[in-house]
Amino acid sequence: MLIVRAERLTEADLGRAGKLRVIARTGVGVDNIDVAAATRMGIPVVFAPGAGVRPIAEGAMALILAAAKRLGELGAVLRQDLWPTRYALEPLDLKGATLGIVGFGRIGREVAKLAASFGMRILACDPIAEPAVLDGDGVGVEFVDLPDLMKAADVVSLHCPLTDETRGMIDAEAMASMKPGAILVNVARGGVVASDQVLIDALERGQLSGLGLDVFEQEPPAPDSPLLVDPRVICTPHTIGLTRQWNQRVFSSLAADVTRVLAGQEPQHLANPAALSGAGSAAS
Repeated sequence: MLIVRAERLTEADLGRAGKLRVIARTGVGVDNIDVAAATRMGIPVVFAPGAGVRPIAEGAMALILAAAKRLGELGAVLRQDLWPTRYALEPLDLKGATLGIVGFGRIGREVAKLAASFGMRILACDPIAEPAVLDGDGVGVEFVDLPDLMKAADVVSLHCPLTDETRGMIDAEAMASMKPGAILVNVARGGVVASDQVLIDALERGQLSGLGLDVFEQEPPAPDSPLLVDPRVICTPHTIGLTRQWNQRVFSSLAADVTRVLAGQEPQHLANPAALSGAGSAAS
């Protein structure tokens, strides 16, 4: 058994683990694991897709609030002895503002529920799911395509997985289409944005008034990255959903699924179902 958090697991790594019977990923995404190689080798990859839904959604709302209320900049006013300038900053009211949610899976839906309680208008798009399977999950949500969402939203929050379809999806053209002074929050994957430089450029020209980032193009980001020192950017180190309760739920879920695999049973949360047919011969 191998437990993986943020480490990359390549086909070469798997080739050196001749007796590996199951991989457990402590989270939702499995993009740091070569799942295709694991499948070919008959190694099941179990994960915990539901455990982090609420804490990540709460984290996204925390970043939205911090950016909208300009907490980083107002804090800098105090720390840099700029008290007379405090009225120059104009925070945003969330009530009546438009939130665009990119990726309407479990976490995107939970963010929609939280945002609705603030009186926000909610737009959503999902670059992967078929439009026919999407619904508002009890919340008034308007489904649009990505270009329309980027143009209309005061706040854009990214919640889609990193796939071939979503990699670099938020590029310079998409950023340029946003309202001047809009806010972008990314708690998905850094690679969904074409590059950190796209974000830096948008801040410099005033396209963005604020950023909330839990993920980056390179992790950890370079110590001299402008994103780490700009008071308009609220940063966290890819930990926004790692609450005490999250840890308990994740490891309980993984322990149960690893036990199922080792007992020859089907796990509840399996990233590569095709691995089960070959697991006995390739991974034992």
